[in-house]
Amino acid sequence: VIAETALGLLKENETVFLDISTTNILLARLLVQWDKRLVVVSNMLDILQILSAGTKITAIGTGGTMVRTVNGFLGAEAIDFIRHYSFDRAFLGTCGLDFTDSAVTTLGAEDGLTKRAILTSSRHNYLVMENDKFYFNDSYKFAHFDEIDGIITNRLPDASSLQALEAAGVTLYGAPAPKPDHGCREVLP
Repeated sequence: VIAETALGLLKENETVFLDISTTNILLARLLVQWDKRLVVVSNMLDILQILSAGTKITAIGTGGTMVRTVNGFLGAEAIDFIRHYSFDRAFLGTCGLDFTDSAVTTLGAEDGLTKRAILTSSRHNYLVMENDKFYFNDSYKFAHFDEIDGIITNRLPDASSLQALEAAGVTLYGAPAPKPDHGCREVLP
């Protein structure tokens, strides 16, 4: 659902960045089926492998220091490469959100600094994340809410989280949160 929503935001002939993310692996598969001309840059090997099957996709890998735990490239070389590009859209993974500081988090400095370079090089930035990440944050803050154009999720967060994100100018894409069950039932005759 998240990958399909992200696909709907793309236009042919754009230059797009797909960050290290399991959701972006699914988006890469959809891009190959979509069969539109795109330049797609990624720092994740799984994504690059999938994109190699797309006949109209120019797939570009960042290179850099290979981090086995994420099967992708992070660090100074990847950051330098990313800074030479201008992306129409970037789809970034995240470990969660910190509502105390209105921050977007990830697991460490290398990943965070790489994501920071992606944000700086892109005109439109989207987080691709499951709903449970609205209620979790990790150790490294790489962005603030007002630097993100949108969050694409499977289900929107609770009302207070939604209000904080909308106040920062973040557009949310996802199914509405389920309505709370207050235990009241209307009894029909």
